Parts: sequence; C-alpha cells; structure tokens
Amino acid sequence: MDQGRQIAERMYDAFNRRDASAAERIFAAGFYSHPLQATGWECVQRAWQRMWEQHPDLKVELKELVADGRRVATRTEMVGFADGSAATMLEMFAFEGDRIVELWGLSARPQAKPESSADTRLAT
Repeated sequence: MDQGRQIAERMYDAFNRRDASAAERIFAAGFYSHPLQATGWECVQRAWQRMWEQHPDLKVELKELVADGRRVATRTEMVGFADGSAATMLEMFAFEGDRIVELWGLSARPQAKPESSADTRLAT
C-alpha cells in the first residue's frame, strides 16, 4: 500500500474515531489549509472539534483515492449531518514523509427539499 493512501486513511479514520489528538501526528507543524486559510495542525484539530459538536454523528466515507507519489486526491462523502443530509468533498493534499503539509478542498451539500406547501403552489 502506498504512503499517500496510508496517510489519507489515517486522517479519515482519526476523524471518524473523534481522535483530535491524531492531528498532531498526521499534519506537519507548518501545515497549511487552503479551505481554512490557516497554518498548523491545530487549525485542523479545532475544525474537527467544531464539526463534531455541531454534528455528533458525522462520519467520512472514502469513495475514491488517486495518488501520484507526493500528492493525494480523494472524493469522500460526509454522512450524519444533524439535518440528515450528506456532503461530497473533493480534497487534495501534499505530504512529506508521513505528514500532510498542504490541503486544498471543495465540498457540496445538497439543498433541503422544498416544503410540501411549496410543491402544492407550483402544481396549481
């Protein structure tokens, strides 16, 4: 198994186990998150903790992974949001050794379904 895959799996496993302390072992001290516009593994730890507080059942499911030696790209699905929705995430990260040094990401959450009264208005 290549190193990039191992790092990605460690990261998602730590998130799913609610192991915020693992961020220090997965992300480099000088790590930079483009989505958070923040530096350091602590920014990941804080983001994870906020997400868990808001969505206690939140989990990440790894759907696809592509690695080229120093970069990894993943497509994941986040399930367990408090409102019952899910989100698709596309992430790419660079790593050095066994640590993530930089992360880019996009996510999309479907909009809530329209109220039944709105459906009725459209039908009349």
